[in-house]
Amino acid sequence: MLSAQESWSYSSETWLDSNYRQRLKKIANKYTRGTGISWEDAVQNAHLKIFQGLQSGKFREGGLEEFYRWAATVARCAIIDFVRQENLRKCQSLDCNIPGTDIALLDTITDEFNILEATERADLIFKAIEKIYQLDQQYPRQNYLKLWQGKIDGKTQTQLAGELRVSQSEISKRWQELLGRIADSLGLLKVEDFKGKLQENRQQKREYNRSTKQW
Repeated sequence: MLSAQESWSYSSETWLDSNYRQRLKKIANKYTRGTGISWEDAVQNAHLKIFQGLQSGKFREGGLEEFYRWAATVARCAIIDFVRQENLRKCQSLDCNIPGTDIALLDTITDEFNILEATERADLIFKAIEKIYQLDQQYPRQNYLKLWQGKIDGKTQTQLAGELRVSQSEISKRWQELLGRIADSLGLLKVEDFKGKLQENRQQKREYNRSTKQW
C-alpha cells in the first residue's frame, strides 16, 4: 500500500500531465453531453475518487505508466456513476402530481416490467428534463430551472420564495405551471387517458407475472 506522501505525489501527477487531463476531459464530455451536468464537476469527482483509491490502497504497485492506466479506469467508472447519480436526483424531482389531478408525472410513464417499456420510460424522463431547460430559456422570468434545482436539493417553497424574492404562493403557482407545461409538451394532459393507460399497464403487468410463474 502506498504511503500518504506517495499517494499525494501520484495524485498530483494526474493534474500535471496535460495528456491525462485531456483524456479525462474527453471522457467527462462524452458522458455528460446533453445531460445538463457540468463536465468539470464530473472531472473533479473523478479526481477525488482516484485520490480516495490511492489512500485506501487500491493501487498497490507499478510505475507511472501503470498508474495512469489504473487512474483512467477509475475515472471512467467514477464519471459514469456520477452522471447516473445526478440523473437519478433529477428524475426524482419529477415525482409530483400534475395540476388538477392526483397523478404523479412519473406515473404517466409506462410501468417498468420489460426491457422495451423500461427504455421508453427512461427516454420520456430525459425528454422531460430536457424540456425543463427549454422552458427556462423560453420563460426566463419564471426561474423554472432554479425551482427545479431547488426541488432536487430539498428546499422548501419558503426558502425558494426568499431566494427568488417572490411570495410562497407565487412559487407554488410557478411550480404548477412548470409541471403542466412539461406534461403538455409530452402529450400527457388527458387525465382520463392517463388513468386508462395506467390501469391497462397494471393489468398487463399482472398477466405478465402470472404467465411467468406458470412457466
